[in-house]
Amino acid sequence: MLDKIVLAAAPGSTAPQSTAPAASGGGDAGILTMIIWLVVIVAIFYFLLIFPQRRQNKTFEKMMSNLKRGDTVVTIGGVIGKVTDIKNNTVKIRTGNTEMEVTKRAISSVIKSEGTDDSKAEDSKNGNKNELKDSDESKNSESK
Repeated sequence: MLDKIVLAAAPGSTAPQSTAPAASGGGDAGILTMIIWLVVIVAIFYFLLIFPQRRQNKTFEKMMSNLKRGDTVVTIGGVIGKVTDIKNNTVKIRTGNTEMEVTKRAISSVIKSEGTDDSKAEDSKNGNKNELKDSDESKNSESK
C-alpha cells in the first residue's frame, strides 16, 4: 500500500484518474442564489434598522423646529422644565429656581406648548367637563 502512495506521488508517474463526473453549470445557480439571499438580508436590515431611525430623526427635527420659549420639555434624564432660551445647538430650561443649559439632543419630548391650538382645545374640553360636573353636583344637591 505504501509503495502505491509513493509511486503515485513520484514525478512522472501516472496516477489513476478519478472517475467522478465534473460539475457542469451548477456554479451559476449557486452564485445567483447567494446574490438573492444577500439582497434579502440587506432589505431586512433596511426595513428593521435604517428606515425606523430615519423616521425617528425626521420627527425629532420637526419637534426641534417647532420648539419655542415657554414650552414645557422633558430631557432624557427626566428633568422637566420650561424653555427660556433657544440657541443653535443648546436650549436653556428653567426648572424650579434653577436654570440649566442642555443640548437639543438631550430633549426627549415636548409635553405642553403654550399658546397652541391643542392646549386651548384641551382647556376647553377640561372646562366643559368641569361645567358638567358642576351641573351634575347642582342637580344632586337639588334632588336631596
